[in-house]
Amino acid sequence: MKLLHVLAISTSPLLADISLDPTFHFNGVIGDTSADSFSEIGGHAHDPNDNFAIQGLEPGLNLRVDDWLAGFTNINVFTDSNHEIDWELEEAFLKFKNLPGGFELRGGRMLARMGLQNNQHLHAWTLVNSNLTTSQFLGEEGLMSEGIELTWRKDFDQGFFAISSNFSNTASHHHHGDEEDHEGEEDHGDEEGHGEDEHGHSSEDAFMEDSVFVTRALLSYNWNDFHQNRLGINTAWGDNGYGRDTSMHSIDYVYTWRENGIELGGREFSIGAEYFYRDVEWMGEDDPALQGATSQNSLMAYINYRFHPQWIAGLRYEYLEGARGGADIHLGETEYAFESAERKRLTLALTREFRHSDIMLSTIRLQYSHDDLKDENADSIWLQFGFDFGGPEIR
Repeated sequence: MKLLHVLAISTSPLLADISLDPTFHFNGVIGDTSADSFSEIGGHAHDPNDNFAIQGLEPGLNLRVDDWLAGFTNINVFTDSNHEIDWELEEAFLKFKNLPGGFELRGGRMLARMGLQNNQHLHAWTLVNSNLTTSQFLGEEGLMSEGIELTWRKDFDQGFFAISSNFSNTASHHHHGDEEDHEGEEDHGDEEGHGEDEHGHSSEDAFMEDSVFVTRALLSYNWNDFHQNRLGINTAWGDNGYGRDTSMHSIDYVYTWRENGIELGGREFSIGAEYFYRDVEWMGEDDPALQGATSQNSLMAYINYRFHPQWIAGLRYEYLEGARGGADIHLGETEYAFESAERKRLTLALTREFRHSDIMLSTIRLQYSHDDLKDENADSIWLQFGFDFGGPEIR
């Protein structure tokens, strides 16, 4: 739906076709977990943080000016684990398209193109919660950047090849929930990957913060209208909270089969996998001589099967390698400058869609997750309600 459509008067030397198209998305969840706290199994800012939570209420706006300029902005309104309403600006960027040589230039506040999920908003997730890699390697809301991104794309008969490079600092987040007093958080913080040690550092210091460079190469190859293959290769590095460097490298692949090809409806099957490698240079807070580098690996694989036009079954397995570095024996106890515990998770989900029109969709999703934590296992069950209005968001 177009709120504004302007054609420049004939006396103008430039004929402009301008449109503003609104989007609106809502996701709310009810459920419970056997873990001691929701923060033990969470990590991403939009993961369920209570028995009832508004994960996101996202109004947005697409801008299009002819075929040379586009833009997108949205905010996210949510409830934190103190049952308080909070909000933040998620994205606000402009994109200059069809530049000479097949280039595009995007600038502003944006979710960086890094891996399979980071560039997606909450409503585009196929499960209730984020994958572990995004929240534990990239940040509480993934890798959100403020800077510029240059993309080169080459189309061919059966697909395209594109390379995007992002130069930025990470965008700051404002959440009242950061001040939340989770019961047992000091005891379990390191197990969650967000705890603070007695040196004053936390594992969040491993996240990239400043002078961040991200590159993603994507090859999309379609055997025909029914079979699609996508292969992505990613690399990123930047200054971390220790005042040193964090670097990451990953590869991802997705195969999709659609019964009706490019048309809506019909059965659909998708299988994908993603591997991440992260190297963190760390330094002790009280002892600068205590420094080094620690590496971590993660793996995620999933299957989604639309066995009926309105029903989707999903399965996802995740593994996050534990890592620690900077051992310091103090008063008979070993402390670490950097520590992140091993995590494993298996998730099953069943989604029912209700399509009201081409631009209006409602969903109900039932999900079960089993988390293998450091000292215990946790089972969680969620019922999520979603509503989507509007066409595709500009990416």
